[in-house]
Amino acid sequence: MKRRSFAAALGGAGLLIAGAVVPAGAAEHPPFVPTRDVSVTYQVEADGMPGGMGPQDVKVFYSTAAARARIERAEGPGYLIVDRAAGRATMVMEPLQSYFEIPFNDRTGAGLLLDDRMRFTRGGTDHVVGLACTMWDVVSDKTTARLCITEDGVILSGNGRDSQRGAGRMTATAVRYAALPASLFTPPAGFHHIELPAGAGAASPRRPPG
Repeated sequence: MKRRSFAAALGGAGLLIAGAVVPAGAAEHPPFVPTRDVSVTYQVEADGMPGGMGPQDVKVFYSTAAARARIERAEGPGYLIVDRAAGRATMVMEPLQSYFEIPFNDRTGAGLLLDDRMRFTRGGTDHVVGLACTMWDVVSDKTTARLCITEDGVILSGNGRDSQRGAGRMTATAVRYAALPASLFTPPAGFHHIELPAGAGAASPRRPPG
């Protein structure tokens, strides 16, 4: 699979959970990041997926200690590590035993990185994979979405539209709470670091699921 299609296939779910901490006293909103270590398997579908690609199984790991997300597509050639605080994402290509870094910011996430600049409206409740979640309508400058989020900040389902990148949707099919090792969120020892030329950040994940 070409680099762009791989990134598109796994980009959305991780972008949705790689949020920021909100100051106390802010307007009502869901947690912006999970409050405990978790791994979630999603079925992700988005407009403009490469030809012939249907819904994709994407697995997301989140570490509270590292404040990083790891996103990987089932049977994909590698995975993405998102470190929002550092403004960086790392694409690890396992068959090539290499990795490269790209800039990562709210613009990269097309507005679906949950933060205190968004407007949140609480809706009803639902259950996904046996877990209770609250529906939230989320609006930013370019994005509208409806997300179902647990009390501890795990997004279980989402659908919406970005004005530039189209519509998409995601649904959790499995959730597991357990401590995650730090090694999941760094490139393996011995992998080669590839320096990308200036402007190559366009290879970053291009489409969130809504």
